[in-house]
Amino acid sequence: MTKWLIARKKDTQQQGLLGVPVSVLDILQSRGIPEDQAEDFLSPMPRITHDPFLLKDLEAAARLLIDSADAGSRICVFGDYDADGMTSTALLTTVLKKLTDKVFYYVPSRFEDGYGLNRQAVDTIKERGADLLVTVDCGSTSPDEVEYAKSLGLTVIVTDHHMLREGLEPCCLFVNPKRGGYPFPDLCGCGVAFKLAQGIQRILSDRGDGRFTRADLFALLDLVAIATVADIVPLLEENRNLVKYGLDRINRRDRAGISQLLDALDLSEKIIDSSSISYIIAPNLNALGRMSSALPGVELLESVAGPKRLEALARLTIKANIERKTEQEKTARVCRDRLAAEDCGSLAPVILAEGAHEGVAGIVAGNLKEQLYRPVCIVTPVEGGLLKGTGRSIPGVNLHDCLAECGDIFTRFGGHAGACGFSLKAENLELLRERMQLAVKRRFEEDPDLLNEKLYIEKELGPGEKSIGFAESLKLLEPYGEANPVPLFCILGASVSGVRTMGAEEQHVRFTATASDGIPINCVLFGRAAEYKDIIFGAEHIDVAGELDINEFRGERRLQMRVRDIRAAQEGN
Repeated sequence: MTKWLIARKKDTQQQGLLGVPVSVLDILQSRGIPEDQAEDFLSPMPRITHDPFLLKDLEAAARLLIDSADAGSRICVFGDYDADGMTSTALLTTVLKKLTDKVFYYVPSRFEDGYGLNRQAVDTIKERGADLLVTVDCGSTSPDEVEYAKSLGLTVIVTDHHMLREGLEPCCLFVNPKRGGYPFPDLCGCGVAFKLAQGIQRILSDRGDGRFTRADLFALLDLVAIATVADIVPLLEENRNLVKYGLDRINRRDRAGISQLLDALDLSEKIIDSSSISYIIAPNLNALGRMSSALPGVELLESVAGPKRLEALARLTIKANIERKTEQEKTARVCRDRLAAEDCGSLAPVILAEGAHEGVAGIVAGNLKEQLYRPVCIVTPVEGGLLKGTGRSIPGVNLHDCLAECGDIFTRFGGHAGACGFSLKAENLELLRERMQLAVKRRFEEDPDLLNEKLYIEKELGPGEKSIGFAESLKLLEPYGEANPVPLFCILGASVSGVRTMGAEEQHVRFTATASDGIPINCVLFGRAAEYKDIIFGAEHIDVAGELDINEFRGERRLQMRVRDIRAAQEGN
């Protein structure tokens, strides 16, 4: 059952100190934005950024990279196979190629290498003549692999943003905002790479060296925007500002590879926003690493190839995403059958999906997490009698902490609160299930409401807010993303009229909701008409929650609510 949490009751639209509705300022306050940062948050040209040298080891890392490039050392950028890793790899490689022609990148295979540094990859990198290895978006929990690389004569720099594990920090120059000392710990991997690039640019500028300029630096913000949204890090503070400027770069179509991808996705005429990245661009890029290799994605994002090659890479990216959707449905079917056939754990299912495509397991785990409203892990058999697992979690259940309580049975694990990856011996599957149930049970006993989905609603719409003008003012809160979601509002005690189903299977529905103030709101519910049919047709009055939207059709603009949930009107409204 979904629980509604309504922050504020109805009031009329008023102008605040910054000339925007008071409700908009209230939303900022509810999201922890201090009053002295509100103007910057709402500004089209925000200013918040932090000194890159506040990141531990960053200045030393930047100087080492410059000095190594100048000394003729061969540098390898080691990335990851997701959108954050691909953009990070393309970004730092682009920077270093301004300094030297002795740079190459290595992106591991999800299937052959697994996540992060591994000895086989280090051997290959050494064989290719590298003197210095710099990681992006990985390496925080790879001390053994770092030591192995050093034993082969490689100098190592680790740049990453993932959670730290006590006693497992790599012994090398190590740039990670979660190490402390930096004002904003929630950068993505590409954000950290950008701060390193910022440090390199500052050092070169101080020396009067124009090989990598501020204009070159700002041209990288499109990559940072894609990574920041794709990796679902909080879209607040410095992240928000990086994305704002990065979206502007994307919409200029300056980067040839991104422009080719947008053309191939039929987005050439569309204004790209954060939702375009979340639902279209990032899934296509991620599909490369899920289905085969992320290398074409890095080449596409680096954008140094000719137009025909970039067009072919864009088409390859889309083809991979089509294949991903097919495999995703197969894996989802396997997991549903497993859940029906055996006890995988009621509080935190751990599903053994034999024959499933491990490249899509994370997406399926995320979808099941939403459907069951439970943390979900999916494991697939791999060579050596091991199981490779991926997990996704709900708000309030820190999956990384839960897995850390089982840390002794893993051969490897890492991640963050909402998503993790791990591997373990197949014989320990039942032990993992038992321990995960206990970990979530303890949290559930402390918070009995933990496993009930919650809908956070800003307020009941007042008469002055049922307008296109108010909906327009909400655009000041964009770009939306993690920790800055699209605000939800509600209409309470409304009568329903003009019900009309849509779609080949009548899966969508439109209707008008009119509360006691007599102001009608057009409402649209996508995909779940059958789920709410009895309430819409059977309840005398209903409560509706959703996001405000402006529907533009044939030159006419109308206010509408995109519905998230409907319930029979509650007493006391």
